[in-house]
Amino acid sequence: MILLGTFLLMLPISTTNHQGLKWIDAFFVSTSASCVTGLTVVDLHNDLTFFGTIVMLMLIQVGGLGIMTLATLAVHIMGYRFQLKENIILQESLNQGGQAGLFELISRMIKYTLTIEMFFAVVLTIHFYPEFGFNAIGYGIFHSVSAFCNAGFDLFGNYDSLCKRNDDYFLMTCIGLLIILGGIGFTVMSDVLHKKFWRKYSLHTKIVIVMNIALILFGTLTIFAVEYYNPDTIGNLSIPAQLANACFTSVSCRTAGFNSFDLAQSEQITLLIMIILMFIGASPLSTGGGIKSTTFFIILQSMWAVFRGKSEIVIFGRRISRELRDQAFAIFTMGTIWVVIAGITLSVIDGEVHDLEEVLFETVSGFGTVGMGIGITSEWDVWGKLILALTMLVGRVGIMTFMLSLITQKTTRIKYPAEDIMIG
Repeated sequence: MILLGTFLLMLPISTTNHQGLKWIDAFFVSTSASCVTGLTVVDLHNDLTFFGTIVMLMLIQVGGLGIMTLATLAVHIMGYRFQLKENIILQESLNQGGQAGLFELISRMIKYTLTIEMFFAVVLTIHFYPEFGFNAIGYGIFHSVSAFCNAGFDLFGNYDSLCKRNDDYFLMTCIGLLIILGGIGFTVMSDVLHKKFWRKYSLHTKIVIVMNIALILFGTLTIFAVEYYNPDTIGNLSIPAQLANACFTSVSCRTAGFNSFDLAQSEQITLLIMIILMFIGASPLSTGGGIKSTTFFIILQSMWAVFRGKSEIVIFGRRISRELRDQAFAIFTMGTIWVVIAGITLSVIDGEVHDLEEVLFETVSGFGTVGMGIGITSEWDVWGKLILALTMLVGRVGIMTFMLSLITQKTTRIKYPAEDIMIG
């Protein structure tokens, strides 16, 4: 899909100068759209034609739903019977423990996506009509898809995102709701829609809801507190407007990439908070990236259990298995290692032109498929763009999936004697 998008964006019909994008720029933007990241080196409004915008829209839509989801549904409709090994792969891909309801879930994913995107496309079209006239239809559809898929691309031009619209609270509310709905995951949507009471929700749904509320509140309050006196961001706004922009930024920086103020003018503490939120990312089986909120929750609970001297983690009356705990720590560790190595490599390539926190922000933004930038994305050379593109791909498919595709797993019946070593 990335290569197809690259080819189409290199065509003269895709750009306003009728020359097509350079291969590296086309590859980078195609990767960013397919991985629903949002980092870009071209101005979609000024540089791409209607055809180029449609290509981006399709890449975002397919990337948001996932190739595995669409391909599985297509061949299932055509009557293909999956073998046992293929069923197991699908279950792992969709984070499902069993075959029951697998294809029903995929069908629901398509239905939820189309219903939500169509509803907000109509709402945004009506909202944009006084400003854009008939073109409001395109603006409504594009931004509905981009927000729900947590892509963060916009058509407002000049890389401004929502900076010049940070007083448009209706638009920010619609975009924020789309981001949240796309980021909580389809299994959570299904649970909330079909089960009326909290006690009937699955453990996964309960954790996702609790973590999303906690992370949104944490981000809102900390960003508001740090940027309260910064006139270059939200300092000149009224307190309700400051809270609204802080809340929108907290929601968006988890994995979407829309921003309502100039991030380059933010305080360093704000950038650090956003890096943490971007690294955590969205929830499993959603349109977002990162290590996932449930992974972070299990890590926190594991540490708390160690401090309390507990050997098991019990959440809402359910025990978390040791295998799941090991996977969570593995994902966190591998994600951290990848971000550190990619960040150091980018810093070396950059020649220390930019500060380390700026390079790290860009790296985590790619890994979390967030797409928030501070104005240095277009300054990377070919190697820098390739590293960022690979980081976006790893963040979208998942660090665990990516590593397992490179490592051959072997089982053994040999069990060695245990011996303690000193740690900590």
